[in-house]
Formats: sequence, C-alpha cells, structure tokens
Amino acid sequence: MAQAPPPEPVAIGLGDPAALGAGLAVAHATAAEAEALPMVLGESKRLLASLCDAARIDREGVIPLEVRRALGEAGLFGLTVPDAHGGAGFSLKAACAVIAGMAEIERSTAIMVGLHSGLGTRPLVELGSQELKAQMLPEIAAGERIAAFGATEAEAGSDLTGIRTTGTEVDGGLRLDGEKVYVTNGGFAGCFTVLARTPGLGGARAHSLVFVPRDTTGVSIGPEEEKLGIRGSSTVTVTFENAVVPRSMILGEPGKGIEQAHAALSWGRTLMAAGCVGTARAALELTLSHVTSRRQSNRPIGDFGASRAHVARMASRLYASETLVRWVGHALASGQPVDELSLAAKVLCSEASFEICDRAIQLHGALGFIEPTGVARLLRDCRITRIFEGANDVLLVRGGAAVLGRKQLESARFALPGPLDREAKAWDALRARFVDACLSVRAEHGVGVVRHQLVLQAVARANLALTAALASLLRAHARPDEAALAKHAVEDLMLEAEEHLNDLARAVRDESRAHALSEELYASKKEPSP
Repeated sequence: MAQAPPPEPVAIGLGDPAALGAGLAVAHATAAEAEALPMVLGESKRLLASLCDAARIDREGVIPLEVRRALGEAGLFGLTVPDAHGGAGFSLKAACAVIAGMAEIERSTAIMVGLHSGLGTRPLVELGSQELKAQMLPEIAAGERIAAFGATEAEAGSDLTGIRTTGTEVDGGLRLDGEKVYVTNGGFAGCFTVLARTPGLGGARAHSLVFVPRDTTGVSIGPEEEKLGIRGSSTVTVTFENAVVPRSMILGEPGKGIEQAHAALSWGRTLMAAGCVGTARAALELTLSHVTSRRQSNRPIGDFGASRAHVARMASRLYASETLVRWVGHALASGQPVDELSLAAKVLCSEASFEICDRAIQLHGALGFIEPTGVARLLRDCRITRIFEGANDVLLVRGGAAVLGRKQLESARFALPGPLDREAKAWDALRARFVDACLSVRAEHGVGVVRHQLVLQAVARANLALTAALASLLRAHARPDEAALAKHAVEDLMLEAEEHLNDLARAVRDESRAHALSEELYASKKEPSP
C-alpha cells in the first residue's frame, strides 16, 4: 500500500478564488455598506480636513475637544456599534476603509477612533450582557464615553499571560488592583475594558475581561506620555486600587479572558493596519505632487529612473497592504477565522507604511526633513505601529510557529487566465517550494524549533509575502485595470519570499553568531564580582 503523503503544514483555503477576488476589489462587506460607505468616508475626511490642523495637533500633543465633539455628533464613534444601539453597525471591512481615510488627514485622530471602534468597543458588543450593552453602547456610539482597552503592563507586554492586575471576588462584585500602561485614549476615556487575572474565576491561571466605567471609585489616570509620533493621541497609565465593579461587568465567560482578548486584538490590529494604509497613501500623494513639480536639469525629478523605482515600489506596496486589510474584513464577514490574517496585515502594513514614508522623505530631499512639509510627521506617526498591539518581532515568532504547526488543508493551487496567469503559476511554484522548506524545518528541528526564533521569523515572513502576493493576484483578477499595479506588487513580494526561504538555510548559524557577540556585549555591562 502506498504511503500517504506527509501532512502539508501550510495552505490557504481559497474556496472560490473568483468570489474572494471580487471581495478584495471592494471596501464594503454588504450591499447596505456599498451605499452608505462612500457617504460616511467622504464626510469623515471632509470633517477632519476642516477641523484638524495636523501640525498643531502634533506640536501641542492633544486632539482639541471640539474635534472629539464634532466626531461624536457625526456618528464616527459609532462606526462598529450595532444600529440597534445607535451606531452605524459597520463591518470590520467597512470600518477599516473609514479609518484609512481619516489617517490620510490626521493620524492621531484616526488612532483615537480606530482604538475606540476596535479594542475599546468590540468586547462589549460581542460579550456584554443585553442590559450592559443597552446602558453603555448608546453613549459610546455618541462619543459621550470614548472607549479604551487595558492589557499591557510594565512587566507584561506582548505576553498577556504575564499580567499582574488582579480581579478578586468580593460581595456582589469584583475588586480590581493593578496598573495598566500605555493605555490609548486613556486620558479622556469614559470606560475601559481591562484584562485581569481572576484566579477565583476559572482556576489559578484564569483571566477575564472586565468593563470598568471611568467614574468607578479607585480608578486613577496618570499624566500623558511624551511620544515620538501620534503625539495628539492620549497615552497614559491607568491604576486600579480597590476598584470594585458589579459582577455583571465581567464580559463573556469568566476565565476566558486571554482568548477573548486575542479575538479583540484581531479587530484592533486590523484597524491599526488600516490606519497605516491611510498614512502611506498620504505619503504617496505628497510624493507624487513633489516629484512631478520639482525640477532638476530642466526636467521633473520624477522623470529620473531612481525616482520612478521609488514611486513604483511605494504604490505597489500600498496596493498589497490595502488588499490584505480587505482580506481580513472579507474573511471575518464570511465567518472564517482571522487571527493569522490580522497578524499578517498588521506586520505588512506597519512595515510598508514606514518604508513608504521613508522613501517619501528621500524623494523630497532636504524638504522631507523639514517639519512644515509634513512628511517627517508621517514617518514619526507610523513608527509605533511596529510595536503596539503586538511587537512585530514577537508576532513573527508566533506566526512562524503557527505555520509549522498546521495540519493538512486543501490545496490552494489555482489558475488565473488573463494578464496575471504567469504570475499565478509562479506563485504556485514558489508556494510548493515553501511547503517543502517547512517540511524540512519540521523534520530537522521538530518541536525544538521553538528555540530558533530566526527560523520561525523567516518562515513567517515568507508566508506573509506569499499571502500578500496571493491577495494582490486575486484582487487584480477581479479588477483587470489594476493588473500593472498588482504585477509589480506580486513580483516584489515573491522575490522577498525567496529571500526569506534562503534565510532559513543560514538562520541557525546567524543565531549562533549573534549569540556569541551579544554575550560579549552584555558582559561589558555587567558589574564585576566583588
């Protein structure tokens, strides 16, 4: 009897590729959103353009109160709140389009609304009791209570299991004690969703999500942090000292807080990735205006080959980023898991936006380094996105482990008759090589691969590049007019995937070299023994 082939550790279940491509070609998830989204997107951009002085917000480090009030009156704090509770009821996909549009105008404001709409609101929408939702969501949708999320602590960043904030059962309620750092929106938030250890609810290692109104006795807010970028957004430490809330404020099943937080993070990371798309688009638009008007040697600088290469890379990477964000929203609306896709979107978009802004500065020359131009601010605003809502280095390690841990899934081989058929076939071949490489890694390292972070990161980056290339192929198949843009994106992404596959061959050696040198460097900082 022939031996069954080994399980394939990586695959993407496409279902109907044509239907997926059609979904990636649009920003909405439903017919109702197709009608409402252009109006909401246009109004939000007009509102921000008229109210937000981005340079002033950056300089003074605060979003003016009148801006927050105007956003509330326009219903923008209710983007993802169900219409039954006074919101727009937008899907993640449509909300991402709005946040991207806002980020084109002013990133701190987009961060405020995006955090509120995702991490701040989603746990209550999905897990809160009917009574709690009826009480709080109308105020949240109106912007009367801006929402925040508290998970990170001084000793626990990307590893949520290390948090120390504790919820202890008391008569009729839960007492919270602990401190959350880097809480976005915290300075003016009207409510917090807090991840806390709850050893009395589900075992010694149990965690729960708890909804905490700002006016709860025992809640105190620290001063605003001074930041490199997104300076207008609020970032504070929130302390809970004998802060007692009713047991009804526990969201969802007690003891399941880690899983619930990860589900909320899928929303948060995707909305943050959408903001990166908006920042990148703003940088590209500024660059196009500059290179077509600025002249050297009696010709626009955009005519030179090096400038064209920069611009082509910026536009094609923006295309791939936007498409991957749409894929997350499309998958969620289709009832598919999105944890890995949202992670991929977060990493790709955060890195792409920084690269695009960096290229924008380069093409602006000295003007790009001067603050009034606005390009430098865009670069500063997007730098944090590679750190918050999961540092990219950590997410890549997790992503690589997830890829290597998969069981066999359906084949993803497909054909795209038309202008991108050659690229689709090349993608198939490269993906087959990727599968072989993953099987080799599993055979060589087994479960011990978790000790080799550079191996895991190389696997994750190759998978990310292939996923973004596939998304671009499918979108352009539904939109042939975008074929040239997609072709450029796909070629770059597949080259990167090949580079990361080559990295696998030397990852363990590179780890050993880095370990030896870093040990010497660390030793130079250690105090000598007495």
